[in-house]
Amino acid sequence: MSILRLPASMESFESFRSFVLQELERGNGLEELLPQVDLVMEEVLVNVINYAYPKGEGKIEVECLAEGPGRFRVTVRDWGVPFNPLDQAAPDLSTDISSRQVGGLGIYLVKQMARRQTYEYRDGGNVLTLWFEKNG
Repeated sequence: MSILRLPASMESFESFRSFVLQELERGNGLEELLPQVDLVMEEVLVNVINYAYPKGEGKIEVECLAEGPGRFRVTVRDWGVPFNPLDQAAPDLSTDISSRQVGGLGIYLVKQMARRQTYEYRDGGNVLTLWFEKNG
């Protein structure tokens, strides 16, 4: 298990991204998960950076673990505003794009691309855990 904790800022984004992708590559045979993990982590991290700390600076902690053949887990923690992204309603994809409400598509993608997701508010922080699995 590897952990990286940095300021919740766009300046830290690329460091978080590189960390997660390096851990994924070290997971031996998990390379096919790279596109979905990369997209999901971008959505999650940008949302935390933009919305978790409306009154100023804060931290994000990312923990990665290859859990065995074909499985990869990422946990993202922040100590900002309590927010459970898994409680958000799915966007109505049947409506015309010009009349859709802005927002929510990123969370929808996270739910579709991560095999399993859990959220809890623990010890004063948001804890979002995502599992990814190879097909087959």
